[in-house]
Amino acid sequence: MEQIISLTEESNYNEILQQAVAVIETARGKAARAIVSTSNEMHWRIGQLLYERKLDSSHGDSIVKRLSFDLKSSYPKMGMSVRNLFNMKRFYARFHDASPKVQQAVALLPWGHISYLMSKFDNNDEAIEYYASKYQEKGWSRDLLINAVKLEMHKRQPEVNA
Repeated sequence: MEQIISLTEESNYNEILQQAVAVIETARGKAARAIVSTSNEMHWRIGQLLYERKLDSSHGDSIVKRLSFDLKSSYPKMGMSVRNLFNMKRFYARFHDASPKVQQAVALLPWGHISYLMSKFDNNDEAIEYYASKYQEKGWSRDLLINAVKLEMHKRQPEVNA
């Protein structure tokens, strides 16, 4: 009889453990998505600021260099290099007039994924949407994304008739 109680208790414990792990993983996923969303909003708004001020590598380079220096002084771990600031501008310029579907797909990607996809698929919304959906579906790391792009997986999909 003692062993039956022990097995029952073990079974109850395992069920509680599994449920607790599920709660924790759900919370971690929500936190990660909130961080990505907030980070992307920051990149978007800084990019918008640079875009609207018409700062580029020929006309506003000294301003962006100074901005980078000052931001890196205040926020040393936030990736405020000159290159990254220009990527933020490019992000805004590339997607501010894009369809809402593309904007939503990109908004869910980590910044490194966005930067990489912009460098590979400047005006190819279909490819960007494809890789964004695969990231959402499979949680691809940047290395997996890079490999998928190298394999041109977006070209291997069967055409869908609307």
